[in-house]
Amino acid sequence: MVTLELDRFGMPKPATGANAVVYKAKEPGGFLSFKKTWAIRCFLRPISDHAERYEAISKHLGKVRLPYDVNFRFLKQGIQIRSSWFPIVKMQWADGDLLHSHIEKHLRYPAALAALRAKWVTLVRHLEAAQVAHGDLQHGNIMVRGGSIHLVDYDGMWVPALRGRHATEIGHRAYQHPERSAQDYGQEIDRFSALVIYLSLAALERDVSLWERFHTGDNLIFVREDFQQLGRSPIWQHLRRIESREIDQLAAALAAMVQQHPMKVGNLDSVLKNPASYPASSKVPTSIPASTPAQRVAAKPARVPTPAVPSWMKKSGYRDHSDD
Repeated sequence: MVTLELDRFGMPKPATGANAVVYKAKEPGGFLSFKKTWAIRCFLRPISDHAERYEAISKHLGKVRLPYDVNFRFLKQGIQIRSSWFPIVKMQWADGDLLHSHIEKHLRYPAALAALRAKWVTLVRHLEAAQVAHGDLQHGNIMVRGGSIHLVDYDGMWVPALRGRHATEIGHRAYQHPERSAQDYGQEIDRFSALVIYLSLAALERDVSLWERFHTGDNLIFVREDFQQLGRSPIWQHLRRIESREIDQLAAALAAMVQQHPMKVGNLDSVLKNPASYPASSKVPTSIPASTPAQRVAAKPARVPTPAVPSWMKKSGYRDHSDD
């Protein structure tokens, strides 16, 4: 039996995402075993083939054995509310800092950001080689602890056994290709977001003021409007002001990807191996027309409010079946 972490009102303490509510739960250890901590993911909407998807994902991850994923189980009968059963995912709790928190702690240490950037390249390369696409690479799904990176939330993951299906989600808007739809679902879906993260890290190594100026609390330094207003939103001119050939080429590569079909973009390795194929002057304008400034999607929040508990969790009589 697991015990859910409670808030000050004695209710299960939730963290709400786009597709699921997550609860932290602890499982007591037995003789010669350690206490375990789990993330219990309760879905906000039904997905007809959820079990099939998670079975395919689990089987493939078990075969390729990447060092970036965490153990999980999909339980079709995970939580019982009165007479009805609801599915959950019971996932090993990943300790560490979310990507944006880790970056914020190391803004004054460019060597640390450079090391993280190198590890990011390795992770992306390994995912490609293993024929795995996470589907929602963004700060809230990337955990950093010590020298290790772990990925969480596999709801939108793609593996070869899922070829031909549609995506159940299209990822965080500040990281995804602006034209991506549910029909765009394959090994290519991480390529745009992988470069967004890589370019953000590279730029912050050279100019930490970008964080204060462009980080909203729900992104790194880009927002969706920057992809829709190539060269016209302020971020592009600030990247040019860094006066780095590498940054200019990476920005040009990202701009070129925006103008391609989401499933036709190159991978991160191809960008890094052939940076000269993205001449900055041909893709990203060097000045911003005064009449078309882009607005950031949100002011930087001081604190993110705790999300409301779903109505079904307020009802009495539920039983956690995640330890069966």
